[in-house]
Amino acid sequence: MKPTFNKLTRVATAVLAVYGAVTLAVQVFSVQPALAGSLLAGTATPTAAAAATKTPVPPTPRPAKDLANGLFVSLTTDDLNTAAMAIGFATKIVTGTDKPVTIFLNVDGVRLVDVNIPQNTHSSGKTMHQMLQMFMDEGGVVLVCPTCMVNVGGMVKTDVLPGVIIGTPEYTWTAMFAEGVTVLSY
Repeated sequence: MKPTFNKLTRVATAVLAVYGAVTLAVQVFSVQPALAGSLLAGTATPTAAAAATKTPVPPTPRPAKDLANGLFVSLTTDDLNTAAMAIGFATKIVTGTDKPVTIFLNVDGVRLVDVNIPQNTHSSGKTMHQMLQMFMDEGGVVLVCPTCMVNVGGMVKTDVLPGVIIGTPEYTWTAMFAEGVTVLSY
């Protein structure tokens, strides 16, 4: 138990350090948080199956009490198979439980939501964009690191897949540090 706790503490510390840099970048580079149009307008439409079984989930930042005992997935790679595993696992949790689930794309993971990058198809028959859209349609929230988006991905807001939220410490820290949240890193 102690090695797992130490590993989770190191992951949380690393993410916290990244977000310290994000805060500075937001101030220095004037990167403003943006909610994608459909989420901001509250018009995101879940799939028919999700609509029948789930209440629509509001975009983050949600109150910490609404994120308690949830799952926070830090996805740092754009490797097709690793990303598919992370997104698939997150989707199974959001569809099979009542737990709130957030995927945080950082470092190379930001490329997964770049609409200008041609999409490879995973052996499941879906692209990463399709998999992320399915996850969001089921009520999952996808955040992208604004510093990584600019510095690693060379992206601007208009390059981001619709429905993905550009992260801020307010969005990300609330999802990551809510009571009882499990943090996974891919």
